[in-house]
This record gives sequence, C-alpha cells and structure tokens, in this order.
Amino acid sequence: MGHEVRIFTSYPAQEEIKDEQRFDSYIYEDIEVERFKHSHVPMGGQSNVVEAEYNCRYFAQYFEAYLRRVKPDIVHFFHLARLSASAVEVCDRFGIPTVLTPTDFWLICPICQLRLPDNSLCTGPNLMGQNCLRHIVENTQPDEIKRKISNTPSWLLVAAIFTIRMGCFANKWYAQYVRALSERPRYLRAQMKKIDCIFHPTKIMERILKRNNIKPKMIKRLPFGINTNYIQRSVRDNKSNPIRVGYIGGLAEHKGIHILIKALNILKNESIETKIYGRLEDFPYYVDQLHELTGDDKRVEFLGSFPNEEIGTVLNGIDVLVVPSIWYENTPLVIYSAQAAGCPIIASDVGGISEVVKDSVNGLLFPVGDPQALALALKTLSHDRDLLKQMSECAIEPLSAEGYASALLKTYTDLVSYKRELK
Repeated sequence: MGHEVRIFTSYPAQEEIKDEQRFDSYIYEDIEVERFKHSHVPMGGQSNVVEAEYNCRYFAQYFEAYLRRVKPDIVHFFHLARLSASAVEVCDRFGIPTVLTPTDFWLICPICQLRLPDNSLCTGPNLMGQNCLRHIVENTQPDEIKRKISNTPSWLLVAAIFTIRMGCFANKWYAQYVRALSERPRYLRAQMKKIDCIFHPTKIMERILKRNNIKPKMIKRLPFGINTNYIQRSVRDNKSNPIRVGYIGGLAEHKGIHILIKALNILKNESIETKIYGRLEDFPYYVDQLHELTGDDKRVEFLGSFPNEEIGTVLNGIDVLVVPSIWYENTPLVIYSAQAAGCPIIASDVGGISEVVKDSVNGLLFPVGDPQALALALKTLSHDRDLLKQMSECAIEPLSAEGYASALLKTYTDLVSYKRELK
C-alpha cells in the first residue's frame, strides 16, 4: 500500500552472549528487521529475571533509542513476550499511538496458555496471584518445594505473598521472585491502559481480557486475515478411498495431538490415513511420547514442517483437518487456511475455535481432551461422505490479508490524526 513498515522482533538466544551482543538487524523481503536476542538471565543490571519477563528495562533502553532513530507514526504490538511491556511505556512517553493484537494470553498468564498443570483451563490470576505461584512452582521447582507449596492452604499462601510484598523475608532468595510474580498483573494492566486500541480476534479473548481488568482506551473485534495466494478452494468429495485426516501445527502438548492418536487407537479397524505436520525438533520429549502412543500404526505419518507456500498443496491432500487443542485457542490460523481451501474441521469445543467451527455445519466439535468423542467424530465422517461434502461446501471464506491490512490502516490513520490534533 506504499507505507514504510519496520519490524522489531525477539529471538531466543541459545548461547551465552554479552549484553552488547543482544541486538542485531537484517532485511527480510525488503523489510528492515531489528532483533533482540533474549535469554532468561540477568541483563543490563536487572537481576530479577521474573520481573524482566514482563518489564525488561535493558530492552526498554534500547527500544527508546530505536524509536528516536526511526520516528514511527504508530506502533502495532503483536506479542510482547521476550520483549516485555516496557515497550508500551516507552511509546506512551513519546506520545506515539499504539495498538495491540494479542495472539495468546501472555498479558494475563506468565505461561501464556491459561492451562494448569493438570490440563484444566484457568481464568487468570486470583488473589495475590497465588494460583500463578503454585503453577510456576509445579513447573520449575524440586519435588520438596512442590510438596510444601502444594500442602500450603490458599489463605496462608496469600498471607505469605502479601508479607513478602510488604518487604518481609527480603533476605530469602525467593522473595524477589515471588514479589515480581505477584506484581505482574498490576504492571501489565497499567501498561494496557496506555494502549490506544486492542484488536481482539475472538470473543473469548475479549471476555478474558475484560474478566482480568485489561482496559485499553478502545477495543475492537478484528479476525486475523490470511494470505490465500497459495490456496485453492475445492469440495471434499472423496467417496471410496480411506478418509484422509490431517493435523498441521506445533507438536506441543497443549495442541493435543496425543488426543488424536488415542482416538485413532480406539479406531484400529477403521481405514483412516493420518498425516501429522509440525516441527519434530521443538519438543522432542513430547514427540517421543507421540511415537510411543502411535506404535507400529502404519496409518499415521509424521511429516515434519513445510514452507508456507505449500499450505495449499498440503490441505488439498487431506479430507478433514483435526484441531484437538486442550487450551483456549485464539483461533489458530490453520483453521482459516483450511476453510479457505474448503476443508472441514474436527476440533475441540473450546472458545476461539468454536467461534469459527460450527458443529455439523462446517465441521464437528468434540469435548476438550476426549479421545472417545474425537474417535466418534472421525468414524462419522469416515462412514458419511455426504456429510463430509456438505460441510466442505459450507466452509467459511476467511478475511484476506488485504482486507485485514485495510481494516488496520483505517484505525492507524484515525489514531495518528487524533494524536496530532492533541499536540
């Protein structure tokens, strides 16, 4: 559209590096990209890594110099993990208009997923964030500490966090981390009040933001737009061959691929070809578990990842896409891509997904984490190809990348004009 775009991104640094080596830049498709090589270690004199996760002062210092150099008219945040919300503070100080599209629940949950260790869904931090403390301890601490926190009554844990925030136990190694974790919601709420507009792609995101007191100056609904240049729509009319099932996405536990494989194990006598696409190296322990669950089932193939431009070819090679997530999905883009290709969806009945997939219309929904119900859905489509075709014909046309950009640009223009009038 003729506008100048620059990107500031983060990258998880794997090696030990000095502070002054943490920033570099490169060109991607004629776009200038600045990069922060992030690690969960002390940097720039800030020793508290829990605090730096959401308020990294070293990054803020560099970002301030970057803004002075680039002088942007507007800044659009898509994710602040590995950068921190200190970036919002800097933009506010400079009077630069800001918008945000949250792609997961990082603003509310330090784990990003609002999913507890037992895989139950969470609604956000409770009093003093004691549920967050329990979760972090469960994920990171030795068994002895886990047992102590697990056996501590909630009222006592809340009292302990309160006294730590008041300055007690300052000589204990854990005090600074507990204080930082409990102050995380307050800091992020304060920064979000400075955001001029939040675009929420789903109703579940809006509900969770409001429930957790995230109050920007303006909030708007705007679903994600996708590039459909590589996708061709076609009706799924496979009448006789084995039904071809696909999964496309991250191979991580919260994505629920194990639920799909358990469902296939229930349907051992059904003719179902299953193609699983996703990077095998990101979570090797979980991938090993998936292979163990699969055993010698020749119906299942693990095919790794593929370039974005091959998405249309991959989708044309399956009859139905399975999205078995066990967390609040903020509408995975692969659902939009599948719908653009005319591919029906079998998915978990969870907020975000269920806003796009309408049961028995353009797909089938099943209770979260229920392999028996998923097996029934797979068997239904395997035996009822007329239903498969009908749902394919009802696939929803998603918003295009061009349509998405146009909607963004209108808000950008309005905000920039408004801020200039205030000066």
